[in-house]
Amino acid sequence: DLIRALELHLSLNTFDDHLPLFCYISPSAIRCLTRHRFMSRCNSVWSASGIPNTTGHSFRIGGTTEMLLSGVPPDVVKALGRWSSDAFLRYWRKLELLGPRHVENL
Repeated sequence: DLIRALELHLSLNTFDDHLPLFCYISPSAIRCLTRHRFMSRCNSVWSASGIPNTTGHSFRIGGTTEMLLSGVPPDVVKALGRWSSDAFLRYWRKLELLGPRHVENL
């Protein structure tokens, strides 16, 4: 349950509001979860289960698709992904579901 996991994280790791959401307490300091650390952990778990490693690009594709399926306007998705061009349109998956939801905004 993702909500429960986030609630547990927030209850165990309370920090100043100016710090990123995914900071954590290590034995030596407060650390921020970086893309590299996140992907290293994911890949170690996946490798132990016989699943091939990934670069994490699938998270970008999946996140884009999920936001669009949730009704987030494409221009907002573009801004959140920090795209300066319409390159993010290549990541659209499930076009048969996304098209009808966003065609009205054209």
